[in-house]
Amino acid sequence: MELKDLNSPVIWQTLFDGDSKQGWMHSGIGVLSDGRIVFEAPGGAALIILEPATKKHVRIEVGVAVSHGIAVASDDTIWICDPGAQAPGQVVQINVDGKILRTIKQPVRSSDEQDKWRPTSIALAANGDIWIGDGYGLSLVHVVRANGAIETYDGSSSGIKFDCPHGVAIDTRESVNRIAVADRSNKRVLYFKEDGSFIRSVAHPIMTSPSSLAVRGNDLLVTDLFGAILAIDLDDQVRAILPTSNVNTREGWPNKMSGADSVAPDVFEGMLNSPHGITVSVRGEVYFTEWYLGGRAVTIS
Repeated sequence: MELKDLNSPVIWQTLFDGDSKQGWMHSGIGVLSDGRIVFEAPGGAALIILEPATKKHVRIEVGVAVSHGIAVASDDTIWICDPGAQAPGQVVQINVDGKILRTIKQPVRSSDEQDKWRPTSIALAANGDIWIGDGYGLSLVHVVRANGAIETYDGSSSGIKFDCPHGVAIDTRESVNRIAVADRSNKRVLYFKEDGSFIRSVAHPIMTSPSSLAVRGNDLLVTDLFGAILAIDLDDQVRAILPTSNVNTREGWPNKMSGADSVAPDVFEGMLNSPHGITVSVRGEVYFTEWYLGGRAVTIS
């Protein structure tokens, strides 16, 4: 299926506006096989499963603090990276009823690393490998191989170590799959072979805080936390699909200040505040979440 190019004008539709009184939305996002989308309920400890056409949704209680990273498997089980309200976090697989089916424990190489597990993103490879970014913990990327073996990478093969590898994705745009990593504090996206060897990195002045990744056609989509959605093409050219509005300079961002209190920001259709998780359906619909008190889920086409 040929996908519409995501250049302007972009059609924007807000699918879910969270209640700020319930707390933060700090969410990943995924798509189930029937087209429903899944993301964190404001305040955590639950998921929202939403039908985009009708905006009807259900709330599913889940035994995690924060559904920060979300990936949906081919069997519609949902993988969650939970960095925890306080370290350590957890990685769990659940069914659509919220039942935990599997837990991945922190890969520990020394006693100094114990209980510093704060995973932020997860990607499921077709060969059964599970890639996990420990963005808020030790700035490592782990892969749990299909045979159960665990390998750990610190990014040093690229020349410098990872600094908040916040997002990971399976890059399926070429004949041989790659692993893409959003190395947020280093302001770059890196590509690795499936065996973990480094290929190259991509950086650009408009890429200031790459956070989450998703493939759409020949583009790797990137949420830039400070208020943009970018695309990297197969020639490593970077462009803005939704450019930054520089709202991150606002006092109290991603929220706003009301006196001494942090309150939900004023958000507008077509204007980004703090894009966080991103996913793409098999039909090419792009869905993303925004991180603030209450939060929201949006689709663009």
